[in-house]
Amino acid sequence: MTPATPTGGLSRTQLRCVLCGTTRAPDLGAACHACGGTLAAEVDGPVLPQGRASFYDYASALPVGDVRVSLGEGRTPLLPLDRMFPEGGVYVKAEWMNASGSFKDRGAAVAVSAAVALGAKGVVCASTGNNAASVSGYAARAGLPCIVALAKGTPPGKLVHSKANGAIVVEVDGTFSDAFKMAETIAAEHSDWVNLTSTYLSPYMTAAHATIMWELQAELGEVGSVVIPIGAGPMLDGIVAGAEVLMAQGRIDRMPVPVGVQGAGCAPIARAFDAGADTVEEWGDPVTGMPGSINDPLRGYAADGTRTLARIRGADGHAVAVTDDEIRSAMLDLGKLEGIAAEPAAIAALAAYRKLADKLPKPAVLILSGHILKDVPSQAAGAVDSIVVSPDLSTDEIIARALDAFKG
Repeated sequence: MTPATPTGGLSRTQLRCVLCGTTRAPDLGAACHACGGTLAAEVDGPVLPQGRASFYDYASALPVGDVRVSLGEGRTPLLPLDRMFPEGGVYVKAEWMNASGSFKDRGAAVAVSAAVALGAKGVVCASTGNNAASVSGYAARAGLPCIVALAKGTPPGKLVHSKANGAIVVEVDGTFSDAFKMAETIAAEHSDWVNLTSTYLSPYMTAAHATIMWELQAELGEVGSVVIPIGAGPMLDGIVAGAEVLMAQGRIDRMPVPVGVQGAGCAPIARAFDAGADTVEEWGDPVTGMPGSINDPLRGYAADGTRTLARIRGADGHAVAVTDDEIRSAMLDLGKLEGIAAEPAAIAALAAYRKLADKLPKPAVLILSGHILKDVPSQAAGAVDSIVVSPDLSTDEIIARALDAFKG
């Protein structure tokens, strides 16, 4: 492998509004000054290494400078699901192997690095849990204070990681939308604090997800399809953008088919896709279902969903909703047959692939976005039941029960 020259791409980055096309130099702002649209961080002349590479070997193609905050993110394992799919060609990208247990570390690494280079005095984010754990860790690593806004009543297990990283956790008496507005207000009133909520508020976070696609290409060459759990959808956007760079450089001959996956209890993007609509509307019904990490009703920022929908349509992709029963079945099978345990939001990718397999070219890669320990209560829904026995029970009977469970 010949690594890219580690000069970084921040000096060659511009922020482009995805709505009106207005451009400006990199700064800490979250929106277009002309129309209020969301931004894309685009690097001029990105240089990609040949072969497998570590995360910051891609620095020349990312909006980072000499400051590179790291907790060992990226280069996550690519695992074939040969027992589930004996015909081959189906893989999972094990994003739970990142430092905080989810794919969010890629975005936090780049966004916090850019924040330090651009003079930020602190970071703030709203989160349902995963992003808070990631942003707080990278902020601590960079020596920046961090504020995390969550809805009151967020499961304690999702607060522990942020608190352990020294973040100030603010539990807002309301919904996630209220926490989102709190983070937005803090950043708006204190311009030297940057908002790293994982919608499209940070173009640097979105750009970081291109590294997933670059890693896949380095291992597989051509990639037929990528199945991605989505809330607002910046990971999908970044993966498609990464594929566009590869196409422009002649590294791949075809764009992979992107599939955005949502839970049936909160599926604003999938609903718009099924309806043939060009715009996404907020999810007005109560948010329900197992995949809590992607249950984003997009209240107050439905335009983010519209941006993701356009990305999906532009790449001839799909958006699909999966039910709790489909997630539960996929969780049981993936754990029992492949030894892989992930949170329900991640397992949604496998549930979606089962529904769309006939439409998706191979190699197909399922992005498993977070570890099962991110959502401990879900283990009861996605595991074989334990048995209670007396101390003198015959070991033959225990073996028989184990074999029955294995076969079942």
